[in-house]
Amino acid sequence: MTRTAGAPMVLTALVATACGRGDDRPKPNDRPPTASGHPAQPRAAADVPVPNLTPNDLVAGGTPTLVVGTLGDDAADRAIVIQAGRVRELFPGAAIVPDTSIDVAAGPAGWPPNPILYGGAHVNAVIAALDAELPLHVDATQIVVGGETYAGAGDRVIAVIPAAPSYPAFLLYAGTGTPGVAEINAIRHGGEPLLLADVHGRLQTGTWARGADGKVTATLAARARRIAWRSVERAVAGAAVRVAFPAQLAAAPDEAAVVDAIARGVARAAARLQVAAPPALTIYVYPDRRSKETLTGDKGDGHADLAGAALHVIRFDPAPDGGLERLMVHEATHVITGRLWGPAGSGLLGEGIAVWASGQYGGRSLADWQRTLGDRPPVAALLPMKAFRSKPEADTYPLGGLLVTVAIEQVGLAAVRDHLLGATAETWADACIAAGTTASALDAALAARR
Repeated sequence: MTRTAGAPMVLTALVATACGRGDDRPKPNDRPPTASGHPAQPRAAADVPVPNLTPNDLVAGGTPTLVVGTLGDDAADRAIVIQAGRVRELFPGAAIVPDTSIDVAAGPAGWPPNPILYGGAHVNAVIAALDAELPLHVDATQIVVGGETYAGAGDRVIAVIPAAPSYPAFLLYAGTGTPGVAEINAIRHGGEPLLLADVHGRLQTGTWARGADGKVTATLAARARRIAWRSVERAVAGAAVRVAFPAQLAAAPDEAAVVDAIARGVARAAARLQVAAPPALTIYVYPDRRSKETLTGDKGDGHADLAGAALHVIRFDPAPDGGLERLMVHEATHVITGRLWGPAGSGLLGEGIAVWASGQYGGRSLADWQRTLGDRPPVAALLPMKAFRSKPEADTYPLGGLLVTVAIEQVGLAAVRDHLLGATAETWADACIAAGTTASALDAALAARR
């Protein structure tokens, strides 16, 4: 499964599992003016307090406007739009608009109400234009804030940037890599003005203050616990797969078997997905559930961090076709499809293709689930993330696997990849037609699987 930790706050964390391919994706050609057009920001007195709004505070002020970056390539732009769509599910009526809709030169008057911006300076034109004025910097390679630099793959920041004379307060989701916002909603957040995360999860919180020069800067709390890792590398289908173990633990007698099981799982996933070469992956292996929860905040058997191309798994039986190998097929599928095809448009399809690739869920084959799975509602009813997560995994995961099975039978894997996987509840009907089927035909095929 992908990371699905939920925040007990206004911004309930949702897995960003979509790659919108609909015609409504904003793709304007113009760009906002650069920051050089702004008047100089007047110096504020050092003793003037800085409001430390949180994401919860911002969205409590009214329906947000979701501002997506358009500086990336088509794949990056699609991924950002769908990431924003995961938040729009929480706020019916929220608009998704391109960064070019903001008139940066007009100051706060040129902004929409309650803005939430997606992407750093490398993918969002507004952030690029304001870069010199903001109290942090984010691009494809690094995050710089509070005198610290974060340059790891999959490093992310969620922050409410305090208002300034040339811009209003806004919530920023951004990170290293392109587009840098993959599954960022899945990071538990909402109650802190500033939160940094890495490939393992929540890393550091912070608050805003004003320095002696009057400029806003971040004061950072202590970092979450991290440990040293030792790693073994394997080449799988031409791709580098790094298997990491806690450095403080001596190598177990079956460590080579564990590495073999992981390599087999990645290879099986790539073969099942008909991918010639999977992306480079890092797999962190934890000795037990408690260790994994302590270091990542997630106590599940395994989860994928799409932004960092990393998997976190508990050590299981490494025998051929054993628990660890099957778990790896499932989790590797999330990263392979997410990195090469774009993130899925819903939990149902995202988890469904991982279940289909592994051929089982919970140690039971899909054929067995086909005989015993009960009610099979229309697919469109389970595409919204809230609806998907409201039902037990033992219902939705195998149902998703069966859906992918019948879809591949009807239209082939390529059509599932190009049209169905990235569809949302809003675009499902059109995506089915583009794939060469209809929503009703898939519903009927799924219902007939008894």
